[in-house]
Amino acid sequence: MLAGRSWNRSAYGPGEPSGPDTVDSALFEAATRSEQGLLVAYDQAIRTHPAIAATLTVLRAHHVEHVGRLGSAATGGGLTIASGLPGIPRAPGAFGSATARPTTAQLATADQATPQRSAVSQQVTVAALVQLEQQAAALLRTRCLTAAAAVVPLLASIHAAELAHADLLTQLAR
Repeated sequence: MLAGRSWNRSAYGPGEPSGPDTVDSALFEAATRSEQGLLVAYDQAIRTHPAIAATLTVLRAHHVEHVGRLGSAATGGGLTIASGLPGIPRAPGAFGSATARPTTAQLATADQATPQRSAVSQQVTVAALVQLEQQAAALLRTRCLTAAAAVVPLLASIHAAELAHADLLTQLAR
């Protein structure tokens, strides 16, 4: 029976150099950077495609909440992300991976002259956002496997949200 026992997924003891505190701190920082990258992508998509801005704004708000929750879990306080967002460089991959991600340039398009070109541009933008959400979800799932048991529910919740966002965006692309 496990009642009254604590269980930690990490093989490291508290206070060891590569212990769970170090691993989780790095994980929270990487997850926060990934969420901030998603915020930048959503900001660009909202500016570029006002026809779908209402839906994108709702999904963006979820990412703002994710950053706040990650900041609260990592530091005991929330993060303020409104300042400096435009200057956050996009990482080549979420969580520092080498996975190719759509660039801001792929999400940004020049003002389109025809409705057909605008519709194609919107589909490309939505497809890029779907890819970003799926990559973020996959990496969160992987990180859950090494995280301390206490933070897994938060990471799993954000993972589920990323998958839901990808599904919702897929509907927009139709």
